[in-house]
Amino acid sequence: MSQRSYGNDRYRKGAKIGSTRKSAAGAKPVRKQGTVDAGTVSKPKKKPGQDKDWSGLPTSPEIKKWRRVWWVLLLGGLALIGIGWAVPALRENMAVQRVIATAVLGFSLVAVSIDIFVIRKLRKKLIEAQGAKKRPSKDAGVKAAEKDKAEGARPGKDRS
Repeated sequence: MSQRSYGNDRYRKGAKIGSTRKSAAGAKPVRKQGTVDAGTVSKPKKKPGQDKDWSGLPTSPEIKKWRRVWWVLLLGGLALIGIGWAVPALRENMAVQRVIATAVLGFSLVAVSIDIFVIRKLRKKLIEAQGAKKRPSKDAGVKAAEKDKAEGARPGKDRS
């Protein structure tokens, strides 16, 4: 395959020499012009109980409340660090720095424990509740197996 060189007349702008074209753009099908109705596109309506957070996990008002407490604790700790660093009198006082460090550690531990023990437990219950609504009861298969055991039927044998 040859390179396109400026020295070759057919690749120059305005050159009408020969029948070879630079591209096949003229041979491509023309797209029909259409109109776009922005009002016709709508988002799927959310069903109640389908609320999800930024990560796609289900959420509820109680989880949102605990998540707000979590954010307040973390941002409160960061604010204490900022205050301890920004105020020169506090920056030099080691007793105040220890109190700030202890408070930040306490806030962080409480926030992590809220995340692990409270929010995850609530979310797990919510996922289980939504899963039970979506699927038909799995207990039907379990109950049939128990009934067979009670009747004395052996697995793999014909019941007739």
